Amino acid sequence: MSEQVPETQQGESDKQGEPRERSADEHPDVKKKDRIYDDLITMVSKLITLSPTDITPESDIFFDLGLDSLQLYELVIDLEDGYDIRLPDEDLEKIHTVQDIADLVFALAR
Repeated sequence: MSEQVPETQQGESDKQGEPRERSADEHPDVKKKDRIYDDLITMVSKLITLSPTDITPESDIFFDLGLDSLQLYELVIDLEDGYDIRLPDEDLEKIHTVQDIADLVFALAR
């Protein structure tokens, strides 16, 4: 049996190349989220003197990266100042990974 691609997908791929190709210009949220993540990695790597390449989205901020409460407080202050947001304490209690922080900042900075 041969696979048939629905007409809408064929038309889309003819118009703009592969249907999965995305341009950051077309999706400003993706670009903004990437910028937040990059800023966060830079801030964290300065706090704990770790190479940015050693930090992944899944890195646990306490167990993998070893941030203590003072370092977390410094990070929160930097993020609040940098993005003109307020990170609620109840939300901070729920974060565990670098991606959790990036998602929270993205949601509040919209």
